[in-house]
Amino acid sequence: MLVEIERDIGQAMEKAIELGGPPAELYTELALQAVRRSGMWIRRPAPELVEGWVERALELSPEGSSTHPGALAALALWKGDEDSARALQAVAEHLGDPELRSHALAAVAQVAWRSGDLDRARVATEKRLELLAEISAPDDHHFALMQASEVNFAQARPAAAARAGLLLSEMAEGLTAHHRLHGVVTRLSVETLAGRWGAVKPLAAMAETAVEANATTPCPGNVSTLLYLALASAHDGDDAEARRLEGRANAIGMKGYSRLDPPRLRLALVRHDLAELRRLLDSIEPVALVAHRLDGPAALLDALVALGDHARIESDAPGWLRPGTYVEPFALRALGVARNDIQLLRQATARFEAMDFQWHAAETEKLISS
Repeated sequence: MLVEIERDIGQAMEKAIELGGPPAELYTELALQAVRRSGMWIRRPAPELVEGWVERALELSPEGSSTHPGALAALALWKGDEDSARALQAVAEHLGDPELRSHALAAVAQVAWRSGDLDRARVATEKRLELLAEISAPDDHHFALMQASEVNFAQARPAAAARAGLLLSEMAEGLTAHHRLHGVVTRLSVETLAGRWGAVKPLAAMAETAVEANATTPCPGNVSTLLYLALASAHDGDDAEARRLEGRANAIGMKGYSRLDPPRLRLALVRHDLAELRRLLDSIEPVALVAHRLDGPAALLDALVALGDHARIESDAPGWLRPGTYVEPFALRALGVARNDIQLLRQATARFEAMDFQWHAAETEKLISS
């Protein structure tokens, strides 16, 4: 059934291109938008389908053609590898095109983030923000601010992440419902990942309104917004409200988005639902647990602690002991539990307090006391 759906998506897109105009321009636009707006589908296309669009755009866009830079941008953002990012940077600098340079810096930041080089990712992101004065397209502004919030949070800089999220939210007020949703969900993600449940609740009415306004536009943010609100309600002891919000999120029906796994893990954690935790862990895709997924590794480690899976903690947690990162204290805490090591737990508390994650610090103190 899924194969048929993927084939239907591909055939529909190719038929539209056949009827719509110059193939090089249309394949390049399709590839670039499919990569930049990877959440614009109710059921996310298979990676092989998107890769086919990128390859077709490149085939139709030889070096020197007007569509070559866009096709190269799609490749760099899709592959996220050093060679394609550098090639895009070279073309962008040669043309002096600020929008293309923004795409290149986004690709460089993505490459660095995936490799764990968060310093380089942040430098590229800051350079991208500096370019915004030369770029009129609101989309570039909003994508740059979203990336800045995520990169700063990954590098344990929640205040900088929150500032970027607030700027995005303010800028989005004059844009579409979809942009406004991105502003809301970026702010919510910062507060949720920090465990600041009291700061999430005042955003609830605005956030639900943003989801309703964006209901006709597919976006994982519609789902994650509702899941974040459900999580805050669950921590507030209002399970009925949490389940209402979770039900709304599930009813949207988005499939294939690994970024939606961590808040579901955390809902099972707050409910102490070990059977659901195990089910989710058994079904979760590895891509949800890579560095640029932010809460994926942290939620996994907390789930392993709850399940008492010390063997997997010893296997997975040491790889996340990266100083100056959001995930590090979660790894310290998991190893502290697995090894019954109070010093590791105290180190985790200190890291959480340094980031002003007081709820996470308090939860760690409970483990020390017990």
